[in-house]
Amino acid sequence: MNLAFIIFLSGCWASAILMCSSKNPVYSVFYLVLVFMNLSGLLCLLGLEYFLLLQLLVYVGLLAVMFLFVVMLLDISLTEILAHQRGAYPVAGILGICLILAVLLCFYGPVLSNNMPATALQWQAHTPFFMDTQKSVFLPDWNFLNTSMSSVVQLGILLYGVHVDLLLLASLLLLILMVGAVLLTLKRRAAAPVHDVFVQHSVDFQKVVYILKK
Repeated sequence: MNLAFIIFLSGCWASAILMCSSKNPVYSVFYLVLVFMNLSGLLCLLGLEYFLLLQLLVYVGLLAVMFLFVVMLLDISLTEILAHQRGAYPVAGILGICLILAVLLCFYGPVLSNNMPATALQWQAHTPFFMDTQKSVFLPDWNFLNTSMSSVVQLGILLYGVHVDLLLLASLLLLILMVGAVLLTLKRRAAAPVHDVFVQHSVDFQKVVYILKK
């Protein structure tokens, strides 16, 4: 179990590094597929079968294949890719620091939470799903959720009950991305003439068409 976890985790990190460092965008998408496959293996080891199928169907079967076809259709020169990579180094450094801090917080978070008072960790259930409960609960209590209900029920409670504000923010972000993608594809030339179809069909052809006789 531990050996398989280390293998999948090492494969995930190696694929992610190769994806970011590859100069060929097609190879980057292939490495992205490997990242998703290794993450699916980690989810299988954790006993999250629903998330495993969701990862394979949505990310590997849909998004990765779509990215691959889009990248293959694009004609991007190598110099342009290198220029974008050089400009993204500061952003990548900031994101890397944030990732390291998040990993450290995952390791030292339980130690810090044990030293905090119990009132700081309590969450009063005010959502309609928990209206019948009159006591404070500790959420997310993964030990209780794993032993009492399936992963699908856990996802529903946490996504639509506890973290519903984050779900709404993610939906708003996806809406903005969709509208932005549509606006980027609508390219209209400034000098393009605008024709009124109704006016063109209403014109009397005898007044605008002349027959020249020799």
